[in-house]
This record gives sequence, structure tokens and C-alpha cells, in this order.
Amino acid sequence: MQSKRTKREIETRRGMKLMRRMLVGFRGKLDEELRSKQVTTAQLRFLYEVKIQPGGSGAEMARACYVTPQSAQAMMARAVERGWVVRGKDVHNNRVVTARLTPAGERLLAHAEEVMTRIEALVWRGVSSTDLRAMNEVLERSLRNLEG
Repeated sequence: MQSKRTKREIETRRGMKLMRRMLVGFRGKLDEELRSKQVTTAQLRFLYEVKIQPGGSGAEMARACYVTPQSAQAMMARAVERGWVVRGKDVHNNRVVTARLTPAGERLLAHAEEVMTRIEALVWRGVSSTDLRAMNEVLERSLRNLEG
């Protein structure tokens, strides 16, 4: 027999479901809008990481993108194949392989940023800055609780 849930438990579960729907919906819309560029949101995340840490190791990229090292390697190979990234050697340590965005990779990230900005404007239309700030504070507090 199921116990009776409190109003707080019901609202907690409702909030979790809404967050999941929001993330899945946003990602789906972004993937749909970027399909013509033959790039996924996971690949965009990877390209962004290459941009902010061009000398990062494969393991660092995998952690930053929440994927396995094998998936990060596959994303790197795809990015090189598509001409978004070039690989090279570190000037100080010949054993370290570097990666940097090409002009095509930079243009792709700029386009994706425009698309994300447009989708975010749609998602948050009619929501005040005050409400967004309050929501962000609640989410940050909740993440601190989750992460310990």
C-alpha cells in the first residue's frame, strides 16, 4: 500500500519532472534547429570545451562533457573529420596532443549561440528577471545540497 504523500513531496516530484521536460525539450529543439549543420548538442559542448581549453586532455574533455573517454575520442575524430578542429603538438611537450577550433568551428559555435539565444528567449518569454534570479538561486542551493 502506498503511503500518502505530503504536498511538499508532490511539489518536489512535480518540479523534478518539469526540470527534466525543460532540459529534454530545450535539447530537442536545439538539435532540431542544428540538424542542417550536422552537429548535436553533445558535439557543441565538446567544441565549446576545445575553445575554452585548447590543450585539454581527452580525459578532461570527457569529464567536462559528461561522457566517457571513448565518446570524447569519437567526438574529437568527428570534429576533425568535419573540419571544426585541428590537432597538433604542444610546443613545450611533444607528447601532448593539442586541439583548437578552426574558423569553421568558430562559425559553427557562433551560429549555435544565436540559435540558443533565440530558443532561450522563447522559453523564458513572460518570465521576469526577478523570477529567473529566484529560480536560479533555488537551483544553485539544490545543487549544493545534491553535491554535498
